[in-house]
Amino acid sequence: MEQFIFPAVFYRDSEEDIFVVAFDDVNLFCNGKTVEECFILAKKLLRDFVIVSYKLNGRVEERPRSYLESAKLHKGKIVLLICAEVNTGRIKIKDKATVIREALSGKIDDDE
Repeated sequence: MEQFIFPAVFYRDSEEDIFVVAFDDVNLFCNGKTVEECFILAKKLLRDFVIVSYKLNGRVEERPRSYLESAKLHKGKIVLLICAEVNTGRIKIKDKATVIREALSGKIDDDE
């Protein structure tokens, strides 16, 4: 198992009455009704991102900012580190069409 740790910015969208999580370094977002729901969704989103990156490129090309850089950039917002554990040794590189099909069908898995 390999661990991937990215900073995530949590904030409240008062117009929509939801919480939003942003992984700025990779342009990924998710939202939920509670901070706890967002945290769980953020972990799954980061894990899926890592698996898709490995299936397409054999690695995660994007490197996250440090926690301190993110906290400084997003003063006044909640910045947390999110960790995704992925068994990268079992992931096989696939063609883009196959990876997209798997992602759209919800079959993103590192257990091949």
